[in-house]
Amino acid sequence: MAVEQERSNGNRRGIGPWFRGCLGGWLILLAMSPAQAEIDEIRRTPAASWVLPVERGAIDDKLLGQISGGSYYLLSDVQINTTGERSVYRRYASKAINAAGVDSLATIEIGFDPAYQTLELNAIDLIRDGRTIPKLADATLRVLQRETELDRRIYDGSKSATIFLEDVRVGDIVDYAYTVHGRNPVFDGREFGTLGLQFGVPIARLHARLLAPSKRDIQVLPRNSAIEARVGERNGLREHEWDQRNIAPLLPDADAPAWYDPYPVVQWSEFADWQAVANWALPLYAVPKTLSPELEAEVARIAKAEPSPEGRLLAALRFVQGEIRYLGVEVGPGSHAPNPPDQVLARRFGDCKDKTLLTVTLLDRLGIEAHPALVDTDTRRALAKRMPSPGQFDHVIVQAKLGDRTIWLDPTRATQNADLAHLVQPDFDLALVIDARGRGLVSMDEGREPAPARLVKATFDARAGLEDAIPFTVVTTLEGERAESMRNTLATNNFEELQKSYLNFYAEYYSGLEIAEPMQVKDDERTNRIITTERYRIPKFSTWSEEKKQHTADIQTPDLDEKLRSPKSTIRNAPLSVSRTSDLTLITETLLPEAWPIKPDTVKVNDPAFSFERAITPKGNRLVITDRFKSLVDEVAAADTARYANHLAEARDQINYYLYWGQPAPAEQRAGLDRINWLLLVIGAMALGFWAWLSLKLYRYDPLPKSGSADNSPLGLGGWLVLPGIGLIASPIVALFTLYSNHDAWAADTWGSLTTFGNPGYHAMWAPALLFELIMQLGVFAISILVAILFFRRRSSLPRIYIGFQIAASAQLLVDQLLVNAIPQAAAQSTGGPQLIGGLIGTAIWIMYFIHSVRVRNTFVVRRDLSAVSLPGVPREAFSL
Repeated sequence: MAVEQERSNGNRRGIGPWFRGCLGGWLILLAMSPAQAEIDEIRRTPAASWVLPVERGAIDDKLLGQISGGSYYLLSDVQINTTGERSVYRRYASKAINAAGVDSLATIEIGFDPAYQTLELNAIDLIRDGRTIPKLADATLRVLQRETELDRRIYDGSKSATIFLEDVRVGDIVDYAYTVHGRNPVFDGREFGTLGLQFGVPIARLHARLLAPSKRDIQVLPRNSAIEARVGERNGLREHEWDQRNIAPLLPDADAPAWYDPYPVVQWSEFADWQAVANWALPLYAVPKTLSPELEAEVARIAKAEPSPEGRLLAALRFVQGEIRYLGVEVGPGSHAPNPPDQVLARRFGDCKDKTLLTVTLLDRLGIEAHPALVDTDTRRALAKRMPSPGQFDHVIVQAKLGDRTIWLDPTRATQNADLAHLVQPDFDLALVIDARGRGLVSMDEGREPAPARLVKATFDARAGLEDAIPFTVVTTLEGERAESMRNTLATNNFEELQKSYLNFYAEYYSGLEIAEPMQVKDDERTNRIITTERYRIPKFSTWSEEKKQHTADIQTPDLDEKLRSPKSTIRNAPLSVSRTSDLTLITETLLPEAWPIKPDTVKVNDPAFSFERAITPKGNRLVITDRFKSLVDEVAAADTARYANHLAEARDQINYYLYWGQPAPAEQRAGLDRINWLLLVIGAMALGFWAWLSLKLYRYDPLPKSGSADNSPLGLGGWLVLPGIGLIASPIVALFTLYSNHDAWAADTWGSLTTFGNPGYHAMWAPALLFELIMQLGVFAISILVAILFFRRRSSLPRIYIGFQIAASAQLLVDQLLVNAIPQAAAQSTGGPQLIGGLIGTAIWIMYFIHSVRVRNTFVVRRDLSAVSLPGVPREAFSL
């Protein structure tokens, strides 16, 4: 969809829309010797009387260093007369500062559309040393076909009058003026447009003028500018005039969003509101009352094959997408008016307007409500701040209704074979639906499901050894928009070259990377999902440092790394464009030769513009790192860019993960007896000997029993004493189980990785924590056996020793918890808090019971020498074992 009026945009570097030094990327379709008749159609005549003459400005030395292209603009004068056929007068004057300026000024190119416009050359002067040299009469003129949108397969019929000037030198001023007459008949004589008030180069003087009949209701408003126009009346015409001098260039950052347009402009429009624009377009997109036999046959075919509304909608869309190739012939009114559906079907090609009207016509005949919708693929949501006019749009799509559901369709996309639930719908933020019942611009986001995340699973298989070549597999799952993009990439690119580009992407991170197997692609078009599997071989996964005497394996995340790259600049004058659909889940799995002492960890970095989370999960000999990056916005304000960059850097600092080990590699380090930690074994034996000695000393402890009761008070190992008895039987068993469960932590390789400085799992408190745990568990094992013997022998020493045992056990739990809390990776997995509290409460209960219980006083009275038992009224046989 072509746009006849000038459109401001964020890349406006120059002033004249076709003032340039070379033909650049334009495709020249006509030879350099055009028919003389075409040249004769271009009149060489002075400007019309309604044009006000304006003097050139002078160079401002303070702005001289900000020029581009080697020339300094001394004047930009645009005057528009909207009466009659509509005339646009333009005059530009520039001075060549250097040789590059000479190149740019020596060639003048002026574009026009011969379908409804005529070009008039008013003046071409070369000013040298204050002397004016007229060049209009003898300037070499060529008329060339000017197709600037051929890469989009659009032919608009526009032409370029190219003027070649001779003998242009450094220091010369080229001053030229021309007038373009005519207006596109598709707009029914209604007026709209824009005038720029600042550009990407300095301007000594900028003059703009707009003439319109006083009786016409044309609204004139500035945008991004506080400059007020001089408004007056002359001969029944309302005149708006703007005049500025020494205007500095405005250069927004290149990576700003496409919709961001900070340039000051004047905009005007005869359309009162957006619905007025929709009403203008209604007759252009009216569904024809009668169809050709061929088109009627297509409607009948779809209706017969698809009984449901959903099926018919998808069939009509796929027909237009697949059977009507994209090609736009947008000459004259064709810039905004679609061709009849019968003609589009017969030619089997059309642009967005043609394909949209054909789709709407098919859906109408199939009983589905549908309307064209005008959108702007660049301006997007900023459209709401523009004055209503047809010139604000560059694309047309379809809005369809199925019940209460609104569906957006783009017939210009490649054929979409997904079902309705997985159909990708276009999103340009705002759309103007061409419907007499419309309500102006509508949001396209309403009710839209978020785009599914891109899922990447990368696997490093190092089970055979970390020092050898390892297989590297990447499985990528793409859905929705990403799947369609990948499908198009596969359809339009050489497969081997595509795989080579993927190889080079990962080879930047792993030198010498090789393709192990050709890439596999699994495409489920119905659910709109593509799964690719890439298999590589990394010749050298780890590196050896002679200085540190250690191996290092770097587990990198290339797919995440590109998401966390900092913006090129943080000192900005424009918002930063970011991808709103950037949603990545990356699972990196490393298969290790054996289990490693890897600490689980979770890291989160949150910013208003994105969220990042990393979870590190060891699972035996598998290390699984799960990363999730999600973009929350599509722009970052200029003032927030530094904050955004800092948080990206913070997240980027978290993604480097390394495995370290000494010589030899972990797979060959320890096996069998080599895993025995002989130092801890000796320490454990010594500790066990100490606890055995202490147990013997306690066994010989033989205090007098407390006085019992001679009446029928409780006696014997019954009642509540059953519970301590069960606990004493279980205690040595639990201690042995704990020692066995933790034996790997005391093994030589694990002990070394946790207690050797420089290893990833090292912490200064690991050694005292592990030693304390070993010694105390051996103590629990030995002392609990002693206490159990004393309990069942009903020894008089039992209450005191049991109370001491309970206090010591609680103290052990408390110290153990303190040591664990001092080690972050252990604290993250610890659940000892509730256990400690429960243990302390239980200890307090049983201590009070053993102090105050009558049964305890009556039962535990046996001395090592049974003859020492003497309680009134209690027979000696009651204490026999």
